[in-house]
Amino acid sequence: MYRAFNYTTTGASHILSRKVCQDASASLETDKYKLIVVSDGHGSSDCFRSDRGSKFAVEAFCKCAEEAFKCPEESEEDDDINADEESDTDKDTDSDPSYDDDFPRNFAEILGACKTQKQIDDQLRRFMGSIVTKWNAKVDEDIAEYPFTEDELADVSDIAKKSFEYKVNLRTVYGATLIGIILTDDFWFGIHIGDGKCVTFNQNGEDHEPIPWDDQCFMNVTTSICDPYAISDFRSYFSRELPTAVFIGSDGIDGSFANQKYHHDFYRIIISSFAEADIESAVDELESYLPELSAHGSGDDVSVACILDIDHIRENPELYEIRKAPFIKIIRVGNLGAADLSDDYLQKNEIEAYAGTVRLDMVGCRGFNKGIMKFDILDVQDDLITISFNGNECEISPTERAEIVTKDLVDGIAQFDTILLQYIRK
Repeated sequence: MYRAFNYTTTGASHILSRKVCQDASASLETDKYKLIVVSDGHGSSDCFRSDRGSKFAVEAFCKCAEEAFKCPEESEEDDDINADEESDTDKDTDSDPSYDDDFPRNFAEILGACKTQKQIDDQLRRFMGSIVTKWNAKVDEDIAEYPFTEDELADVSDIAKKSFEYKVNLRTVYGATLIGIILTDDFWFGIHIGDGKCVTFNQNGEDHEPIPWDDQCFMNVTTSICDPYAISDFRSYFSRELPTAVFIGSDGIDGSFANQKYHHDFYRIIISSFAEADIESAVDELESYLPELSAHGSGDDVSVACILDIDHIRENPELYEIRKAPFIKIIRVGNLGAADLSDDYLQKNEIEAYAGTVRLDMVGCRGFNKGIMKFDILDVQDDLITISFNGNECEISPTERAEIVTKDLVDGIAQFDTILLQYIRK
C-alpha cells in the first residue's frame, strides 16, 4: 500500500525577514501512479519571482505526469494540452540542441517497454523537455500578464536590469530547482535539476541516493530550470525494483544536518513514525516538526515529500530503525620525544568514521607531536574501514584492529609511539 505525502513550511530566517516562502511541493495518488515533487525558488534579489517559479515547476511536473499516463485516445481530445504546447517562448530553450517538445501521450507505456538504458534515457529526456516547455509557457504568460514593477526591480543588480531592458534572461527571475518522482506498479523514476536530495530505502532497509549529484551545485550556486540549457543539466534515475520509501527534500532539509548519516536518519525517524502510529498522527507529527527543523537547522524554507509502502514498513519496522554509526576508537601510548622515560603518555578518543583526513592533534591524541600526526579514512563500509597512513593502507573491522608503531633511539634509550585503531559502532 503506497501512500504519498508532501509538506512545505517557511524557513525560520525567512519568517524573521518577512520573506515569502520560495519552496513548493505536491503529492498525488492515482490508480496508475503515485507522484511527489519539490521545487525550491532561488530567492535572490535578481530572482524576485522565484516563489512563483517554484509553483510553476510543480504544476508543470504534475501536468506532464497527467499527460504521460493518459491513453492515446484520451489525449486526442485534450485541447488544453495542445494550447499549452503552442504557447510562445523565447529562444533560450530553443538554443538547447536537446530540446524536444514533441511529448508522446503514451509515454508511460513506451517507457515501461524500454529494453536498453539508452531507450530509457531518451524517453526521460523527452519527459524533462516537456516539463521545461510547460514551465517556460507559464512564466511567459505570467510576465505578459504582470510586467515587472519598479518595486520589484528596486534591488535588482545593474547587470540584470540591463538584460531585462533588452528582454533578455527574463525567465531567470523565476529560477527554481526541481525534484520529481513517479512510481507505478512496474517501475519508478526520478528527475532532478539543481540542489536538494533524493533518498531511497529498499526492502532490506538500506538507504541510497540514486540520482547522481550535480557537481555544478556548490555553496549558493545551483543549476536551474530557468537555465538556457536546462534539459542538459537534468539528472535522472529509473528502476524496475520498487523502493519501500523514497524521499525528496529541498536543500533546506539536507542543509539542516551535519552529514549524510544524520540526514538519512531523519528519514528513518519518519518511516518509524508511520510504522508505530496511525497515518494521521504520523502526518501531523512530521508537519509540526518541520518549522522546528528549520529553526534549529538551516533556517531556510523546508520541503519534504515521500512515497511510502506502509504495509511493508509496518511488517518490518526493525529494518528502518536508526542504525548505529561507525566510529574509530583511538588509543595512543608512548614516550616518543619525551624528556625522560617518566614522560610517557596514554591517550584515548573516539571519532565518527567518514571519509577524510583525521588530524590527531585535533582529536586530542597529540603524544609529543612526534610520529604519525594524521591518517586518511579512505572508505567506510558496514563492517570494514579502510585507512591510509604514510602511504600504507590497512583495514580495520570490529574484530581486527590496526597498530601503527613508531620507534626511535635517543641517547641510547629506546622510545616509542603506538597508535591502536579499532572499529566500533555506537
